[in-house]
Amino acid sequence: MSKEKYIIAHDIGTSAEKAVLVTVTGEIISWCQKSYPIYYPQASFAEHEPEELWEAICSNTRTLMETTSINPAHIAGITFSSLMQCLIAVDKNGKPLTRSITWLDGRSADIIRKVLWKPPRIQGYNIPKLIRFLKITGGTPGHTGKDQIGKILWLQHHQPDVFKNTFKFLDAKDFIIYKMTGKFVTSVDLAVVWWLMDTRKHRNQWHPGLCRLAGIAPDKLSEVKESAAIVGQLTPAAAEQMGLQPGTAVINGAGDLSTAALGSGAINDGELHISLGTSNWVAGHFIKRKIDLAHYTGCIGSAYPQKYYLAMAHQETGAVCLEWFKDLIYSTDEPREMRNDETLIYEKLNLWAKRSSAGAKGLFFLPWMYGERCPINDDYARAGFFNLSLNHTRSEMVRAIFEGVAFNLRWALETLQNLYQPVSELSIIGGGAKSELWCQIIADVTQKKIHQVEHPQLAGAKGIALLASLTLGHLEKFEQIKNFIKIKNTFIPDVSQQALYDGMFREYKNLYYQNKKWFRRVGRMFS
Repeated sequence: MSKEKYIIAHDIGTSAEKAVLVTVTGEIISWCQKSYPIYYPQASFAEHEPEELWEAICSNTRTLMETTSINPAHIAGITFSSLMQCLIAVDKNGKPLTRSITWLDGRSADIIRKVLWKPPRIQGYNIPKLIRFLKITGGTPGHTGKDQIGKILWLQHHQPDVFKNTFKFLDAKDFIIYKMTGKFVTSVDLAVVWWLMDTRKHRNQWHPGLCRLAGIAPDKLSEVKESAAIVGQLTPAAAEQMGLQPGTAVINGAGDLSTAALGSGAINDGELHISLGTSNWVAGHFIKRKIDLAHYTGCIGSAYPQKYYLAMAHQETGAVCLEWFKDLIYSTDEPREMRNDETLIYEKLNLWAKRSSAGAKGLFFLPWMYGERCPINDDYARAGFFNLSLNHTRSEMVRAIFEGVAFNLRWALETLQNLYQPVSELSIIGGGAKSELWCQIIADVTQKKIHQVEHPQLAGAKGIALLASLTLGHLEKFEQIKNFIKIKNTFIPDVSQQALYDGMFREYKNLYYQNKKWFRRVGRMFS
């Protein structure tokens, strides 16, 4: 096994792109990050400029190569961990016709209810269509408008010229693959959650009948290949922009849900992990596929579709709630060195939270800043502080954010455990998992043992790099990936906090149920 071979794993996130240089046995040599904006032009809209994603990838790759002085000939392959359910419409030359409609975007909620989920409905679904989706795909689009079908329908009705001129509809990762190789390819795990693919007996082919529901032909979608597949080689033009050699292998990669499962070390059947990043989720590999529509929980394709499904409970906003609070507090009123060093800022926020006792003096925070999927599947739900009083300080507010996100994760975990079986421990990854206090709070709220993975913010990139290493012949089997995932710390739940957090969790759920109709009324007033 050559120590001179490396893999570049690109982690394409919601607000930034990370490029990670990894050895074929998973050792992280170096990484860098470049941010890009999310555009919110209207209520419920959330967009990217696709070319800004590509520029970030090129810039980060050049930075890696320059700072490490690695010979480009020693780069064995490039692969990806990517945000999911971002719709990019391109022409026959691969040029974007609009901004990317991101996974956060809920603009199509009304149109998907009117066009796809027509009455009569039960729990928001048209039953004959629901049964058809479940039979063919094993799942179904929701009614919040954040799935790809809704976005395609929205373009068809509101931007018919764009829809007419679209040659391919792509996800974010697949747009980058096109920029690198000139090929239109997607991965099984991404294609599954477009809810247009026949997944029965692992056929993994676009289904003409379901495509008609979205008003498109299957040839407007990319070729579906497994995450471990080599999908092409770096073109001379792309290689020049990235500072690499033409012909470098490009491995398909996967969405961040699937790559996180790899990088968390939760590889075997029934093992679960928590991801605490911009969004949250609880997920794990399972051999048997199940679904819970009422709580928008179930199985999608994994990065290893020959054997496993990925059961997951996804939540829209997690650590981004703390980022939002940070931006409010540290905008213009702090010294420049603080504003320019986010590490210092987050350390200070963590220190504030430590000063507050458990329960934040009765202050609750609801983390639904852009609607929610699991377990409430409600695009109108919104965030807020409840029970706020004059005796609360910044410390209680940060503590309440930590605890509110933890309560939401507990709700997701309960939903997934009800679908499968209880677990006593979980690994945790994501940028938020760098906070030991937050990890301990999650352990206390869930009463589960929490294993903090080493370099938690890079777990997805490391996981998919190890899968690429398997493809390139440096690992022998899929399950071997687990051997290269290291645990930094383990957090044991404090049983003395159980009664407090159990009571607060009940009231946390009550806050949603008692305000559900109010969220909808106010949301419709300003939509």
